[in-house]
Amino acid sequence: MTILLNVTDQDRLDAFHEVFARELPDIAVVTSEMAYPREDIRYVFTWRPLDDWSSLHNLEIVFSVSAGIDQFDALPEHIKLVKMVDPNNTQKVVDYVLAACLSCMRDFPKYADRQRQKTWIADPSGTTTETTVTILGLGEIGEKAARTLASVGFSVTGWARSPRAIEGVTCKTGKDGLDSLLADADIVVCLLPLTDETRGLLSRRFFDRMKPGASLVHTGRGAQCVFPDLADALESGQLGNAIVDVFETEPLPPTDPIWEIPNLLITPHIAGRTDAQTSAQNVSMNLKRLRDGKNLLWCVDRSKGY
Repeated sequence: MTILLNVTDQDRLDAFHEVFARELPDIAVVTSEMAYPREDIRYVFTWRPLDDWSSLHNLEIVFSVSAGIDQFDALPEHIKLVKMVDPNNTQKVVDYVLAACLSCMRDFPKYADRQRQKTWIADPSGTTTETTVTILGLGEIGEKAARTLASVGFSVTGWARSPRAIEGVTCKTGKDGLDSLLADADIVVCLLPLTDETRGLLSRRFFDRMKPGASLVHTGRGAQCVFPDLADALESGQLGNAIVDVFETEPLPPTDPIWEIPNLLITPHIAGRTDAQTSAQNVSMNLKRLRDGKNLLWCVDRSKGY
């Protein structure tokens, strides 16, 4: 049996070789650059889909490098898909959301534009206790982000596909619930997975339902945002600021007009990164569970897309 590491990060490669040599020495570890019998590959650890899934006739499980799994839509249904869960990564994303909300509250993206224009203009600003943040997506990361924002004084609301209960956070579901939250939120944070329902969600219709002058923090998936519509909303003043960490094409090409959108702060998909040792340990633990006849942890429900 063999696991294929379709990654190039040396820290991840080192971690897998170390952990598997110690804990699963009978499972060979190979990388994409090596020659190996394709029929031996039973498991793959990767961020992006392979070009030749069909040639791996004995493939059983794909382990995603991160919690994001929408890129594996074309993976054959009989192959199990496991997402990555990493408490350290969760904390990194929560820290990013907190920093982004504080930055939007104090108009830092707008002031960054003014700095480039050498314009000295100061606007009135509010405080956390005067600011409402709506979190879209109340999974592990979304719930922790909501609790963290509430702990520093923000008024926090949240929206999820299924009913949720979080102490101190007003949670709603459904279209009417989303509309009511958008109308009141000073900052909207997208932490949703990419599904058929969320693809293109952040569009003109969505921005028009937001409170005039509100801000957007987008750390979900790139394909959820219609960037020409975001540009129009920021240029018209319907939105005041936006901070975006995810894009459909990454790295963002130098010629992409997204770079020129006013009052938009771009970060290069740095909100979170799964820890190399945690990744290797998670995969090792799941393969041990498989041998013991136990259910895999963090297995994706392909019908829901998460």
